Amino acid sequence: MEILRAPAGTFEKASIDEAYMDVTEAVEGDWDAALALAKSLQSAIFEALGLTASFGIGPTRVLAKMSSEVNKPNGIHRVLPDEIEAFFFGRSVREIPGIGPKRATQLAEWGYTTADELHALGELSLTRLAGERFAYWFMQVVEGESSNIVSPVRSRKSIGKEHTFEHDQYDHETVLQRLEELVEVVMERTNALGVSGRLAEVKIRYTGFETHASSRSIPVAMDDAAVFKRLATRLFANTVEAEKGIRLVGFRLGNLEAPPSRQTTLFEEE
Repeated sequence: MEILRAPAGTFEKASIDEAYMDVTEAVEGDWDAALALAKSLQSAIFEALGLTASFGIGPTRVLAKMSSEVNKPNGIHRVLPDEIEAFFFGRSVREIPGIGPKRATQLAEWGYTTADELHALGELSLTRLAGERFAYWFMQVVEGESSNIVSPVRSRKSIGKEHTFEHDQYDHETVLQRLEELVEVVMERTNALGVSGRLAEVKIRYTGFETHASSRSIPVAMDDAAVFKRLATRLFANTVEAEKGIRLVGFRLGNLEAPPSRQTTLFEEE
């Protein structure tokens, strides 16, 4: 993931072994340069880790995803904007991400098994057959008009960090100091991703794995470490049980948002 992240204008980790990259700026919109970049990344991954990797290049997320499946393993496939119609011709609807076995079976019962057959119906007829939402989405996908946005928060619901003490900790000042450090680490990750959050959560685990969490939401998503340090301190004070030894403390930032909704400061009274 670190190898892939480097040249990406925007990077989205979709799973443990899959990611989306927007490399438009890195290759200056040159499709041949994008192909060369995929080849160099493929080599870099193999040299560093001994692992093969397949790449799909396309103008939309769906097309890139589908392209990556074409030449597995260790393949690269590119779909140019003027090749979209040909790419979908004769291709099973089941190969399109978002069309599951139930929907594919339903379409097959109506006599439609390939993307071009279904597209030939037209949006109006497909709406009558499968519903407005599906018809609109399908037409967008096959015509290359679906989303091309790569988002660092699409697959992330929160960012968190925890610390386990070597021995039960009764000194709350020490725990608070560690909690502030955790907030700083989380906010550094947040800033690196270019996102912000609205939910702050503090977790405390006592001896014997008894765990309590306290959270608070703020009105506007922010990326200000000072704000979340104050929130974390209040949440800790409201949650901690004075007589119990603390084994673990953690901080989590949730309700993540990407710009432009991000705000960096909040009123002093907050």
